[in-house]
Amino acid sequence: MKKQLIIMQVVILLFTLWNCTEVKDWQDPVDTVPPGTVSNVKVENIHGGARITYTLPSDNDLLGVKAVYSLEKQNQEIREAFSSAFRDTIVLEGYADTSEYPVTLYAIDKSRNESPPVHVTIKPLAPPVALIRESLKVSATFSGLHVTWENPMNKAIALSLYKNNDQGEMEVFDTYYSEASLGKATFRGLEAVSQDFRFELRDRWNNYSAPLDTTLTPLYEEEILGKDPVTGMVIWTQWGWPGNKADGTHLYRGDMHRLINNRFIDRAVDGELMSGGAYWHCSNNVLGDFVPGESESNLFPYYFTIDMGRKASYSRFRWWMRDRSPLYSAELPLDFEVYGTNDPKPLDQIGDGSKEDNLKYWTGWPAVGGTDAWKEDWVKLADCHMRLPSGATTPATLTNEDQEFIRAGIEHEIDADKTSMPFRYIRFCVYSTNTGVPQFMISELKFWGAYAD
Repeated sequence: MKKQLIIMQVVILLFTLWNCTEVKDWQDPVDTVPPGTVSNVKVENIHGGARITYTLPSDNDLLGVKAVYSLEKQNQEIREAFSSAFRDTIVLEGYADTSEYPVTLYAIDKSRNESPPVHVTIKPLAPPVALIRESLKVSATFSGLHVTWENPMNKAIALSLYKNNDQGEMEVFDTYYSEASLGKATFRGLEAVSQDFRFELRDRWNNYSAPLDTTLTPLYEEEILGKDPVTGMVIWTQWGWPGNKADGTHLYRGDMHRLINNRFIDRAVDGELMSGGAYWHCSNNVLGDFVPGESESNLFPYYFTIDMGRKASYSRFRWWMRDRSPLYSAELPLDFEVYGTNDPKPLDQIGDGSKEDNLKYWTGWPAVGGTDAWKEDWVKLADCHMRLPSGATTPATLTNEDQEFIRAGIEHEIDADKTSMPFRYIRFCVYSTNTGVPQFMISELKFWGAYAD
């Protein structure tokens, strides 16, 4: 008991001594002395703004430099830009023209004292939206308009399409947002009649480019259906897999062999876009699936062929990947070719009709002596390369624009000189995927064009 009392007294004494100790004030001292001014000010005019460099004053308590400016000549809204004491530069952006504008610079210390002002004049170069407008090109495409532009500074822009409403007044039809250096957008859902259109570019300061006015006639197209909308019967089949039971001929052509968890092509025509559960899943992981005794993993190129059920000419196609977390972690073709034919060579007319001779004809695999000779008998419809707008290659580096791009479905257009050719069989030859794994997880697949009969 006595021992416990002594311990308690010691604790109380220590607590009392701690409370009596003066706590150090770590704050910077406050004064009313303004810092010196910035000197050696230099202006580099840039597109839509200016880069201002200077020599900082030598004050020990310097916080940074403030620029006071306005983006307008009339009805001026005063703006401020700040740069820390660790930098000697302030960049101003958002100017809509090339007029001269005044800018006032103040050095600020940690007591928030401001130095005497230093006045400079800037004269911005043409704003980025004006430069992008010069490269804007518009052409008619199937069911819409295709637009391309150059944005080497990767500025955030909004591209708006205007068309006449029922009252004959121009109104916004759709807007596309981008920061891509080589931008492209396709506006769909337009009638195949001659119409007046207007395009406008806008930056994040609401500066507009000069409009682009044009009169064009979008090309006619319709969806090439993979499933009968009345009966619900699936029209397309994975060639060599009629219905949901393989006839084995796909093995002779080296086509995608392993259907994972019975995820057949019917999952890709059920109308469920970016589905996490309903998707067409095929894989070729081992060459032994085709040639006994061979075991070459990660086999590229890989192939899959669709019997479309009837002849049609094709304008474009779009596929949506499986909505797996993280986004863009499911496999999707990156670099591939698309071919079409109506008269695929029968298996028994290739060499001696054996699987070995067919694989030489139908594939480019060195392990089987593949020649890809089938390409000489088919018509190449498109050479496709999928890249995300930001250039990202992994799920961790996706931008918001990348995510919107993926969720909207990845679209590829058929070569313009092939869009009038009708075909029943469509074959894909895939050289790479986003994950490096030779398989695909397609949540939905749609083709557009026109039926031949």
